[in-house]
Amino acid sequence: MSADDRERARSRFVEQFAMVLNDAGMQRMSARVFAYVLASDAESHTATQLADGLQVSPAAISGAVRPLMDMGILVRERVPGERSDHYRVYSDDVWATIIQRQDPMFGHIDVLLTKGLEVLEPGAGRRRVGETREFYRFMYTQIDALSARWRAHRAEVTASPEPARAASGE
Repeated sequence: MSADDRERARSRFVEQFAMVLNDAGMQRMSARVFAYVLASDAESHTATQLADGLQVSPAAISGAVRPLMDMGILVRERVPGERSDHYRVYSDDVWATIIQRQDPMFGHIDVLLTKGLEVLEPGAGRRRVGETREFYRFMYTQIDALSARWRAHRAEVTASPEPARAASGE
């Protein structure tokens, strides 16, 4: 496969993965930036590099990186002697970071659902809200264990000479 073919294939992957992230609720341009940075071999990117790579305006990039930084997915840095900001994935273990940053959301949801249970009359709606609260409480109790299991699995997979094969169990 030629370098041009590899670049086109990577671009297709970035767009396809961004579409999945967008369908899951991430803003479209933020999803494209994240997919691009995730799939790139570069450690960091300037806004200009991101704009060139995604074939969009630098203004589109500035609006897209803010939510990613707020989610803890990207971090902005300055390289000494350069005037441009550089963006990179916040952590090598970005997925554990994302899950661990959900902590405040679980607390907020629990408070909101508990208040809902206080005002709802007995019936199907109250039962569904109660079950939803219990689901989120259960998920919250699993975060630490799930993160530990992920880190152990990640260590196994990254120690393997063939990560894709190790991940598939072949």
